[in-house]
Amino acid sequence: MCAAKPSPSGSLPSATDWARAPASTVVCDGVLLRDVVQAIMDGFDTPDAVRELLGVSETATGADGTVVPDEIPAILDVFVPVVNAWKSGSVCGGACASCGGGCGVEDSLA
Repeated sequence: MCAAKPSPSGSLPSATDWARAPASTVVCDGVLLRDVVQAIMDGFDTPDAVRELLGVSETATGADGTVVPDEIPAILDVFVPVVNAWKSGSVCGGACASCGGGCGVEDSLA
């Protein structure tokens, strides 16, 4: 099962927060954001491919019996374009010069 764990405040990160989330953010049981980003960097760029690589399923059920959303597609929406740009050399050039280092993505991979 791969659904984001709530933060201590009880809220889940939204898709737009994944770019700023620390690499150590727990995405689901035993899987960190850094694991998902590494999978993307290794060429796994679809939710099914990432889930299979990491050994997690698409659905999870919360304690109250509700279905918890799978966060892997949201993470891929943020990081696949960034990784593809890095690989093509069209952005960052190793020092994130194109955004002046202030885009937050470099911090989330640390």
